[in-house]
Amino acid sequence: MSIQNDILEVEMLFKKMLRTVQSEWQKEGFPKLGRSQFTTLEKLNELGAMRLSDVADTIHVTGGAVTGISDKLIEGGYARRVRDSQDRRVVYLEITDQGRELIRQLDKKRAELSELLYGFLTEEEIRQLRIIYRKIIENIETIHGQVGSDD
Repeated sequence: MSIQNDILEVEMLFKKMLRTVQSEWQKEGFPKLGRSQFTTLEKLNELGAMRLSDVADTIHVTGGAVTGISDKLIEGGYARRVRDSQDRRVVYLEITDQGRELIRQLDKKRAELSELLYGFLTEEEIRQLRIIYRKIIENIETIHGQVGSDD
């Protein structure tokens, strides 16, 4: 098998893994929020109110995507928009009490789900996966930086 075929298989396996994890996440009875919405709530809980552009940077999505994410969180009562008292043009997204309660409930379920999906891996295997994923992401970011600098 050539390295190109190996890489293609790695990509297909990665996509399948993501779909499977997403499916298990939804089966656990979480509210009908996606992974990005939960990640956003966790960051708001951890870091406090954030501008939408900062949320986008923090969770690695586009500005357009974060608008949809925040709309869904607001619609569910998990977050709210707050205007800056000094500059009314600046809008922050902040977690609500209902959002904090959801995060508390998720901590336990996430631990159970993580054990179910990843518990068979050794600590070293998990460390290696983390290292590999970070290397791939850093390479992609470097490529994007190079492509962007040619403009």
